[in-house]
Amino acid sequence: MLAQGQLAHAADAAHMLLAVSPESGEAHALLGKLAARHGDADTALHHLERVDANTLAVDPDAAAARGVMLVRVGRYIDAIAPLRLAANGSSDPLGNLLRLAWVFERLGRFEELRGVLGEAHTLAARFGHDIRVREAILLARTEDWDKALATLDGAEGLSGEERLARGRLRDRAGRYDEAWQDFVGGKRDIAATQRLSYPAAAVATHFEKLAAVFTPDRMAHSPGADVAESAPQPIFVAGAPRSGTTLAERLITQKGEVDPRGELSFVPEVVGRLTAELGAYPDALATDARGFEKRFGTGIRDAYLGLCRRDTRWAAPRFTDKMPFNEQHLPLISLAFPSAPVVIMTRHPLDVIVSMMSHQLTHGFHCALDPADAAHHLVAVDRLTEHWKASGCRFARMRYEDLVHDPSDGEIRLLEIVGVASEETAKSAMKTVAATPSYADVGGPVERRSLFRWQNYAEHMREIIPLVAEIAQRRGYDLD
Repeated sequence: MLAQGQLAHAADAAHMLLAVSPESGEAHALLGKLAARHGDADTALHHLERVDANTLAVDPDAAAARGVMLVRVGRYIDAIAPLRLAANGSSDPLGNLLRLAWVFERLGRFEELRGVLGEAHTLAARFGHDIRVREAILLARTEDWDKALATLDGAEGLSGEERLARGRLRDRAGRYDEAWQDFVGGKRDIAATQRLSYPAAAVATHFEKLAAVFTPDRMAHSPGADVAESAPQPIFVAGAPRSGTTLAERLITQKGEVDPRGELSFVPEVVGRLTAELGAYPDALATDARGFEKRFGTGIRDAYLGLCRRDTRWAAPRFTDKMPFNEQHLPLISLAFPSAPVVIMTRHPLDVIVSMMSHQLTHGFHCALDPADAAHHLVAVDRLTEHWKASGCRFARMRYEDLVHDPSDGEIRLLEIVGVASEETAKSAMKTVAATPSYADVGGPVERRSLFRWQNYAEHMREIIPLVAEIAQRRGYDLD
């Protein structure tokens, strides 16, 4: 039925089978594949990780779905075995080989990457496919990066994301004007293809409403929720994408006392629930000028932790949530977790903008599609955060540059902020893998070349510099 597109009937049949046989691998495989089609990683993995090896062996598409969903949640090592199985006999063997190659690239296992690419070449030749561009992008972090750049330089009809990849290699080669053309052109192609834009006016109105609802007086009369002693507790690492949130998470979690959970969508999901329940958020909260009752924060806390409990792999008593721009939700975080550490990472705004332009990012209402939009959003979020500070929301700022200039002292300060015992290990390489574009930057010792990168693009930043002057002055950054 699934193959024939009868999805509803297939799901009904699978649920009926589970009612009779709760451990049915066939039923779990079918429901898992259905959830994977809809991009629901939590539900998909709930079922697919209950599929036995024998069922996976005869249903390589279920193995493929498991591998893809494991990649989606950043479990790259766990994804290797199912993707390897899916490369033989699935409906998309070449695609699954390339996904496996992508996993090895993320893990920095470049010899295995080359081996899988060899297999993919053989299969691609059999199907009459040209995978040279895909191969070049996958080899961008290896010692063959210059050959990869030569391939991309000679390629025509690149997609927007492929142009971004070429731009990053041109940046590495010191060809900054060409790199910027790829960044801007690639983002323009992505915006046109996916019909995306930054809704500047709507964002400004939304932020104004937030500030009007969560006022200093109202927050002062709003008691926060009690600590849920039986649940793991969050450490929030906020800030713009490419501002150092991934590096901060690595340092906080490297000893194993805190679980690295990456960019959790839990706070945005809770906001979505509030919107559904209230009819409009934050508009519906503006009708009562009094402080929020304690149960309001408790409800947000319980909703957040309920989403957190969907993933049972974590064992540490604390975990990180490093969703970028979570600082816009600081009042909700403060009411739900008044004692939770909140670190906002800060980096030179022009460095952030250059780095955001070089990657495909959806955070911040797609502000990274254009450098001017990125600048406007950075300033808007910073202004809102200053309002939250005046409203009594607790947080600490950490400069990315401090972690690079003096890793040991920077790490000690960061760990003191979040309440984790420190050791002088900031200069050592860190082994976990981030499910974000920053993974390539923090897989080893931090390099100083990431500082003042914007100066390579100074000519292209002329119109952007005045837009970020406010935030640069407030955070102590030089624009010369």
